[in-house]
Amino acid sequence: MEPPEAPVGVVHYGLGPIGLAVAALVAERPWLRSVAAVDVGEELRDRSLSDLTGRPSASSPRVTAAYRPVAGASVALLCTSSSLERVARQVVELADAGLHVVSTTEELSYPWDAHPQAAAEIDAAARRASVTVLGTGINPGFAMDYLAIVLSAVAQRVDRVEVHRVQDAGTRRVPLQRKVGAGMTPDAFRAAVAEGLLGHVGLRESAHMLAAALGWQLTGFEEHIDPICAEAPTPMAGGVVPAGHVLGLHQRAVGRAGDVEVVSLTLDMAVGAGPARDHVRLVGQPDLELEVPGGLHGDVATAAIVVNSIPRVLAAPPGLVTMAELAPPTPGPPGGRAGPRR
Repeated sequence: MEPPEAPVGVVHYGLGPIGLAVAALVAERPWLRSVAAVDVGEELRDRSLSDLTGRPSASSPRVTAAYRPVAGASVALLCTSSSLERVARQVVELADAGLHVVSTTEELSYPWDAHPQAAAEIDAAARRASVTVLGTGINPGFAMDYLAIVLSAVAQRVDRVEVHRVQDAGTRRVPLQRKVGAGMTPDAFRAAVAEGLLGHVGLRESAHMLAAALGWQLTGFEEHIDPICAEAPTPMAGGVVPAGHVLGLHQRAVGRAGDVEVVSLTLDMAVGAGPARDHVRLVGQPDLELEVPGGLHGDVATAAIVVNSIPRVLAAPPGLVTMAELAPPTPGPPGGRAGPRR
């Protein structure tokens, strides 16, 4: 009998709501072991990761302000920011330290269009260190891109992709409710959108990932964000949204190849929005539709896909990769399979 392999050493970088949800899930996987925890928050300094997650562990790491190389570390789970500009240096430093990286940074999911220089630098660093870097999450990373790509496996031809995601922001973490403008006046909402302070990050990345996977060259891309307003006073975390104020957003992105609209992505994310659902439609031969009633819960699903992607990343070639290049992640350990190979 072969001896069991040692657990994969995990570095947790960023311990906000998503980072802690990821760490809690790692604690449930016997093939993973948390070996370091990093966050700049003063209130977290020197605290035990197991205390923060509520998952008791005799060997739980304590939180430090910066990553210090740790024996046995293999992969870093980076959950700090949506902005690639803010995290690019962190990703390069982790790769230089010999760590594979799985990040929830939305702009890292497909960065070659919006951030080609940062993408090239990260890819070069990962190749130098023979490690793999992946940006993923529920959206982008699955609901509005990878799910459609997987569905296309049974299509003879795809002419257009339409995805509509509806999420009740009232069931999500408070930072996300702020990100969609819940509680603001419509004028303040529009001003914040104009300054780039509001809106979901990732529809551009999803559109380009879909286009690359399906063989389209996008020649045009448009994105619009409008407020969804309350018709009556509506409860939300920390208070009530008055009638006429903003509950959240309606965000639509369109990608064109020449004069043809080939990608249509619509996101409704607002307090009380519903029914929640994820709907994918492929127009082609044949037309295909897939719906997830109740929708994929962003926080729960993001933690799952980050952790489930670890074996795929460990097995992938060095460099910066996208979800479209990986086999579907599963909750199983590296090298695991359901039965004998035939």
